[in-house]
Amino acid sequence: MTALSLSFDGLLSTLQSSIGTLSDPRKPSNSRIYSLRDAMLGAFGAFYMQSSSFLDYQRHLDSREGRNNAESLFGLTQIPSLEQIRNILDQVAATNLFEIFDRIYQALEHQGYLKSFEVLGSNLLVALDGTEYYSSQSISCPCCSTRTSRKGEVTYSHKAILPVIVTPAQSAVISLSPVFIAPQDGHAKQDCEQAAAKRWMGAHQPMARARSVTLLGDDLFSRQPMCEDAISNGFNYIFVCLPESHPTLYDWIAFNDANGKLKTVKRTVSNGKTDEIWHYRYLNDVPLRAEDPSLSVNWCELTVIRKSDGQRLYLNSWITHHPLNGQRVIEVATAGRCRWKTENENHNVLKTKGYHLEHNFGHGKQHLATLLLTLNLLAFLFHTVLGLADERYQAIRQIRGTRQGFFQDILALTKYLYFDSWNALLEFMLAPAPPKKAMRRRRSSRDTS
Repeated sequence: MTALSLSFDGLLSTLQSSIGTLSDPRKPSNSRIYSLRDAMLGAFGAFYMQSSSFLDYQRHLDSREGRNNAESLFGLTQIPSLEQIRNILDQVAATNLFEIFDRIYQALEHQGYLKSFEVLGSNLLVALDGTEYYSSQSISCPCCSTRTSRKGEVTYSHKAILPVIVTPAQSAVISLSPVFIAPQDGHAKQDCEQAAAKRWMGAHQPMARARSVTLLGDDLFSRQPMCEDAISNGFNYIFVCLPESHPTLYDWIAFNDANGKLKTVKRTVSNGKTDEIWHYRYLNDVPLRAEDPSLSVNWCELTVIRKSDGQRLYLNSWITHHPLNGQRVIEVATAGRCRWKTENENHNVLKTKGYHLEHNFGHGKQHLATLLLTLNLLAFLFHTVLGLADERYQAIRQIRGTRQGFFQDILALTKYLYFDSWNALLEFMLAPAPPKKAMRRRRSSRDTS
């Protein structure tokens, strides 16, 4: 397999080649107009441009110019409507596209872009966090999860774990293939976040065997079966561990604290406005539960107090398989704290910054909701990778400032102008503006003509 170029053309080529391996699930028909390839690329293009109207704009542009950006930028032959896209894609399983996430991850790894994400020596942090992206009391499919209220009302929903590589050093997060929380064949119980996370770990053993990976998760994950599964699959972990859900562990902590065996570290941190006292407590080899056999874990806690008035600003605690000492406890707590990035830099961006994760682009009867989510995640991943590897893309994002402004610009340009490639669009956006004096002269000559 040839090395993947982390350019727009290279990333898009990977998507196109993956689509090319798929069999069209529709029965052969003379009335078939739009290909599976056009439907898939059309949906991806709308997500990448962050506009459900992008394809409509390109149809209008094509009618005026005889050419359009859907063709030149994304490779569409014909432009289907959103309804046609939904009908075609409903029968295609999202898992068919998961290899693209893996290929991009491997390219980032081999080309050195993951070095800046390493912590705790050479570990990558992968945050596992579930989110809901569809909910309805009337529309459902076989992949829906259900919950029944006390009044007997049934709500149908789609949920998924959206794993991302995070680091305390930067805001960017790198999406990995999702895992869907959905009814599983042969299982009577409803699927849950922990079960889905275990499936993801099993599927990503090669990642953990090839390099050091530490999983981040909330208090739901700090249970013995989950910790054992992480270790058996080659992962380390840093999971939130709360007193109310781990009474045995915290009894052990209290006993050791009373006997002076709890280790502590204190340091003063300035946030630019005031000084804060960061107080770490930690202990190795703590039993996770009362029942035998009990897994031995390492525990740590961080309390942040404002120095000026003693007000507590932050408190959290974690369990980990990393051995703790005075320096490592600071590193583990810092890593544990950056799990918030999966909400702020991933879920929040996908839901509120243009990708419209919770918008119902189409539910379908089989795979549509999960496939559209996957294409949306790939669009987000493409933009992340270009932000890491493409200097022209980086320059434009820096000039434009906000994510919203950047997408407004590319949508406005592609609505009215034709570009024969993504590179041509970037070059147009980076071209220096004409001098103001020259612009005034041109306006003056037009006014007098």
